[in-house]
Amino acid sequence: MKTDQELNSLALQTRRGWNEDGYSPIDIFGIVNGWKEKNITILRYPLSDRISGMCTRVDNDIVICINSKTSYGRQRFTLAHELYHVLYEDIVGQVICNKNMSDNQSESEKEADKFASYLLMPYDALYQYVTNNNGKWTLAKVIEAEQFFQVSHMAMLFRLVSNGFIDEKQEENFKDIAVSREAALLGYGKELYQPASSNREYFATGEYIRKIEELFSEGLISNGKREELLLDGYRADIVYNLEEEEGNLND
Repeated sequence: MKTDQELNSLALQTRRGWNEDGYSPIDIFGIVNGWKEKNITILRYPLSDRISGMCTRVDNDIVICINSKTSYGRQRFTLAHELYHVLYEDIVGQVICNKNMSDNQSESEKEADKFASYLLMPYDALYQYVTNNNGKWTLAKVIEAEQFFQVSHMAMLFRLVSNGFIDEKQEENFKDIAVSREAALLGYGKELYQPASSNREYFATGEYIRKIEELFSEGLISNGKREELLLDGYRADIVYNLEEEEGNLND
């Protein structure tokens, strides 16, 4: 099993490949959707409550499915987690990932969780928060940090405990709250703690959409086939120009 140092190093290497530094928060969905060196399609789909996501790789084509019923912060973590499986493991068939972080996980799942945490929150970046807070973590500081790095409350607490920044008693105190309400009272939005909106519950982005548009632009498929494939990928918004129509109504 890889050490924490090795996984943090691997996460930083991944960031460097994206021309990202080791301190700033990242728009992981934007980066992966635009990552043309890898044929990655992201599918948001309402999965079982026990499953955070799944992934599969066939030759050079990668599909990552994310449970759209989980919060946005959790979805970001799931994408980072699944990237570890498809980029750094020799997966065979489909990998289904449980939502709960626990000691009963396989080594592969534990590594993927730690990689995801380091990818979104490199160790040195999180350590800066410790230094700036003089080593004292209040609930407000925890929420401030998770808003900065755009991770879920549980992912932040898990990381703070695993790195020894807070103890398990503090974790319990910080855990037993309505975090979206506490965040709102601190002036933040609730989006980080909420699932995808109804029009994004089924939604595909990335390589699948690019491939369809390339085939259509090269005259290899008809517009009818293009629209059929887009609808199969839950992209009625593209086929029917839904967002443009909504924008016009607001003019």
